[in-house]
Amino acid sequence: MNLPHQKPIRFVEDVIKIEDDIAYVSCLFPNIPTLSMIFEAAAQSSSAFNQEEPKIGFLVTLKEVEFLQEVNNIEFLIRVKKEISLGALNEFSFELIYENSIYAKGNFVVKLQD
Repeated sequence: MNLPHQKPIRFVEDVIKIEDDIAYVSCLFPNIPTLSMIFEAAAQSSSAFNQEEPKIGFLVTLKEVEFLQEVNNIEFLIRVKKEISLGALNEFSFELIYENSIYAKGNFVVKLQD
């Protein structure tokens, strides 16, 4: 993935697959992730939709981001769905998944640089 982030801030490892407006991305955290680490990983995962023509994106809003259960692992799958695109603004929803259980979810908006 084409990201300017480096370890320990880079959490995404690899795009597993992309199906229409849904991407599945493997993530590895340096320790048990906080909610802020999780939504940063989700924002990084959204770059899976922009691999052909990489652009810098800025996380501009978050909503309804929450833990659904206690997190005890450092390796996860993030399912990120592109909900709406309005020019440079893109809204996504995400789920943090481990062994078919959802540990966190939420929505965010990324503005792509012109």
